[in-house]
Amino acid sequence: MKIMNEKKAIKSTEQNSIQTKLGKALNLNKHVSSVVGKKIGKQVVPSKKPQSETIKDLMTLGEMIKYKRTKSKLSIKKTAQLCGISDKTLRTVENGGNINTLTLMTIINMLGLKMTLGE
Repeated sequence: MKIMNEKKAIKSTEQNSIQTKLGKALNLNKHVSSVVGKKIGKQVVPSKKPQSETIKDLMTLGEMIKYKRTKSKLSIKKTAQLCGISDKTLRTVENGGNINTLTLMTIINMLGLKMTLGE
């Protein structure tokens, strides 16, 4: 009986931990909305919108990410902080450099972008 209770307690703790992590990830976008419009350091100037919303290479992907970030008035530093990455990593992405897929998905989700794959 004691072992069953301990297993239930461990399972409950694991579920709470997963729910907490998921909740934090889902609330990132809400947090971004709360900081948009507040002055954070220097004024962020929106970048030029890419001509096509179809991503054909890493450079276009980086341009789209930069456009969305600057449109949301988020600095590189603040965006990197919200994503849990370094400023250097975010600059690499915005300049079309190679990046870890998980990091890329974190940035895309935090900025509220959608990614679809087609044939």
